[in-house]
Amino acid sequence: MRDPRLRHTPARALAAFAALLLTLTVPPLTARAHSGSGSLLVRTDRGWVRGAAVRDGGRVFQGIPFAAPPKGELRWRPPRPAARWSGTRDATAPAHPCPQLPLTLLPDGGPVLPGESNRTGSTVEDCLYLNVRTPARSSGRPLPVLVWLHGGANAYGAGSDYDGTALAARGVVVVTVNYRLGALGFLAHPALSAESADHASGDYGLMDQQAALRWVRRNIDAFGGDRNRVTLGGQSAGSADTCLHIASPTAKGLFHRAIQQSGACAADGGLTPLTLDAAERKGSDFATSVGCTDPTTAAGCLRAVPTTQLIRATGTGAASLWAPNTGPRLLPRPPRTAWAEGRVNAVPTLSGNTHDEYRYFTALYVDLLGGGPLTPVSYTALIRLQHGNRAAAVLDTYPASAYPSPNLAYSAVGTDQRFACPARADSRLYGNRAPVHAYEFHDAQAPPFIPAPHTPQGAFHASELAYLFPTDAVAPLTPAQRRLSATMTAYWARFAATGDPNAPGTPPWPRYTTEGDRIQVLAPDRVGPTTAFAADHHCPFWQPAPVPRGAVP
Repeated sequence: MRDPRLRHTPARALAAFAALLLTLTVPPLTARAHSGSGSLLVRTDRGWVRGAAVRDGGRVFQGIPFAAPPKGELRWRPPRPAARWSGTRDATAPAHPCPQLPLTLLPDGGPVLPGESNRTGSTVEDCLYLNVRTPARSSGRPLPVLVWLHGGANAYGAGSDYDGTALAARGVVVVTVNYRLGALGFLAHPALSAESADHASGDYGLMDQQAALRWVRRNIDAFGGDRNRVTLGGQSAGSADTCLHIASPTAKGLFHRAIQQSGACAADGGLTPLTLDAAERKGSDFATSVGCTDPTTAAGCLRAVPTTQLIRATGTGAASLWAPNTGPRLLPRPPRTAWAEGRVNAVPTLSGNTHDEYRYFTALYVDLLGGGPLTPVSYTALIRLQHGNRAAAVLDTYPASAYPSPNLAYSAVGTDQRFACPARADSRLYGNRAPVHAYEFHDAQAPPFIPAPHTPQGAFHASELAYLFPTDAVAPLTPAQRRLSATMTAYWARFAATGDPNAPGTPPWPRYTTEGDRIQVLAPDRVGPTTAFAADHHCPFWQPAPVPRGAVP
């Protein structure tokens, strides 16, 4: 999920002036722009691009193609190399987001708000572009790189929704990425698998993300970045995808650190990829819904379906269809199995969640879409519906009477089961093989996204993004929140540079260990470790310790 307030639009007057100035100062096309020189003209492996200067002295390059347009015969195929171009490509405006519905009401499985990238939706399949933001001119030493994967249930969003100014000001080159979404990014179908050399389909969005990482490896030095210090990170679906790349053999060597924000995949409670067979069965049902019923002609039929029809066919309740699946090459085994077998790209990881993740979803689905707040009776009925045989234990652990309202009781259940405890479980798993620093964002007064009269939002899902990608003109922070934002961007930038978030002038952040179980609290009035996280979120209830071998359960 991504915050619609995070989009950056460079000042047009400044960009126009910079472009005019460049017409007088363009270097010969035989000379490569010097890394870190601050030049607005940079040569990539596909051609020259011209970016724009920004007020802080940095540069922004937008709409750079990292793969060929995945349309026509390239729809539902692995990304192909982008074509070379002659002359200089204008890189002062973002490209189209990948096809997605305009958002007013949102499907199950990962709701987000309307943002600049999808206020009117998109039907443009030529969408595999990325954006690069660089700091002000440096000493010439290559800088750490953050490649950011947007959230949005793998069905919504765009890289251009995120303004990396604050992180770039800390000395990080920030790369934001578009990738195929929804059916176009994750549809699996037997006919598509049959024409694949790997005999698999789906996961095209993950392939796009890895193609962007390979672009970074080939080109980021020309923008002043260090290809040997690449951090892959994301929030929500972008975080879960990052988790999958840690388990993907085809991502080996493409990144050196990882950031997971509110999206786990390796331990109980996190995202579990579908098997290829299960994904193909769901894909066959989807193909039937758009009129492609004959298995022998399904691939050609699907490629002939108009983009608008594919988007509309997603419908409400279908976002769970657009999940990654295990296949023979990109994700040959589930992440949990990959960790158990030691077949992972174990890298230093910064991982965490927000304290009140699920309040956002409660406000959206219960208050706005469900007709009003829960009562004690409807809360009990909903828990019984969702938790089956375990409902009585859930209600005993989260009685409505223990919370200010049934809405907040329901939010606590969702937060702990789906976000907080899975994030902690991933940290416990990762920490056995690589350094981990775990956090919990806890600003009860974070600027909210939506009106929520019955569900105070607190530190809701994605609330931390306004502190890492701040845009004060749209989402002003208080002085205390700005100080927290400065601390967080210092932590994130230092982690990208060294694999350890501890930075001069910031409160110490201890490494996470299973024995210590210390998680850094990030709040305006307190930044420091806590050992109360597991109890606060009832993690022993959701993820009980395994019974020792030979013991009686």
